[in-house]
This record gives sequence, C-alpha cells and structure tokens, in this order.
Amino acid sequence: MTPSSGLDRRSYLRASAATMVALIAGCTALDPRDDGDDHLILGQPDQYDMLREARDGGDLAHPIYGDELPDATVPCTLHEREVSTAEFEGERHTLFTFIFARCHAACPGLTASLRHVQDDSVDGDYEDRIALCNVTFDPEHDTPAVLEEYGDGLGVDYELDNWHFLRPESEADARAVVEEQFGCYFARNEAYEGEGGGHGHGDGDGNGAGDHADEHDDSENGDSMEMAFEHASMIVLANADGYVERTYTGARLPSSRDLVDDVRTVVEGWDGGD
Repeated sequence: MTPSSGLDRRSYLRASAATMVALIAGCTALDPRDDGDDHLILGQPDQYDMLREARDGGDLAHPIYGDELPDATVPCTLHEREVSTAEFEGERHTLFTFIFARCHAACPGLTASLRHVQDDSVDGDYEDRIALCNVTFDPEHDTPAVLEEYGDGLGVDYELDNWHFLRPESEADARAVVEEQFGCYFARNEAYEGEGGGHGHGDGDGNGAGDHADEHDDSENGDSMEMAFEHASMIVLANADGYVERTYTGARLPSSRDLVDDVRTVVEGWDGGD
C-alpha cells in the first residue's frame, strides 16, 4: 500500500538527517532540574537547542524532551478495550515503541528493551507505576493471537498487567497514530513478496535479548528488502504527567541497561519529588 498521508520516506529521512547528530540517547545534565522544567525529571539531552529548533520549525516529526505526549486512543488486544495515552497521566510513566511482529531486524530488539524494563520494574518495585506499550503498524497480520505469541517469545510477563499491545483497527489508523502523531515513519515494502520473509518472532533462544539489537533502523539497512515494512526505530519515554522525557531513535537507541537507568531515574525522581 502506498502511504496516503503523513511524511513520505524521502522527506522523513531528510528531516531526520538534519538532526541525527543531535539524537544522543540518555545523555543528561549533571543536575536533572537545572533547566527549570518542573514537570520533567531528566535533564535536557545533548544538542537540545538544535532539536528544539528543528521540532518547532516543523523539520522534526517526532516529539522531543519537554513535549506533551501525543493524545491517541488505540485498541489494546490484551485488555480487549481501547487505551488512551491520556489515561496513564497521574498514574504511570510510559514507554512506547512501534513494531510489526514479522520483523526480524529491529523490532525484536525494541520489544526486548521494553521487556528488560518490565523485569527491572519487578526488581525495583515499580511494576504498577509503568506502562509498556508496543504499537503495531501491521494490524492486518498482527492479530491479538499473533501479538500474544510474539510477546511470549520475548518473555513478556502478562500477569504484571503493565504490558499493552496496541493494535489500530486498520493500516490507515496505524498511520494516523504511529506516523502522524508520534512521527515514526513506516511504509510497506513493495519489493517484499510471499510469506517466506520477515516472520521473526523474537531472538530465537527465548531469552529476550534480541539477536539483532544493533540493527535499529530497517529503513536504512538491507534487511528492509526482506520484510513487509521498512520503518524508523523509536522508543518514547514519558513521565506520569504526560511529558516526554526522552525520544530515542535510529542508531542512537540506548542499550537495555541505559534505558533501564533512565526509567529508574524518572521513577525515583518522581517518588522523591523536588
């Protein structure tokens, strides 16, 4: 399907290239509050001024540090109801990433990163203060059963009740949420043929670590030609007030350990107050 709305790949990549040097994940100032943002815990990321200029000028599609989390409502397959990003405000910090279950490159690593946060939420006793959201942009293939199996393969613990598979009703709805609201590019790969490719469900050994953790962006490597979609890679961390603390993208995605550290900082800083 040819995208009918939102940024096309060329314009997306042009905008992203203009600021890629600034997308440094997890880098904070020494004093998390030295920027005067009372509704944020983490300090400004490196090159924040450049990011802000690009964002405010319309050259950067995705939300950045200090932006309000996009207001979106999407059906949740695990809870059999619609979930709104706004419903977590005042209750839970949130992590969002955007995947399709047939992906065998970036998506297992993205999902595994959230799964490691889920593990840490148990160790750190904050499992009821975090919401982990995987948003599919391939609802035609990613049925509730497929997504549940995908999560099983990566070691997701559904009993903790903090994991959400969000499945828009159509690809058009997915585009409205994933690309237009969150600014995460995706497009069908017209070169993809048949059902033999792109069926990876996890890392193959059940440990959730992801065999392709370094292949973060399917739109910029050869693997995209073997899969149904090419897409940008993105993880968004927002606090319980609904403000973005970090947006990690592309080659600057954090390690699972660094992501856990950022989440812990937000959780503990929130609990500690000013």
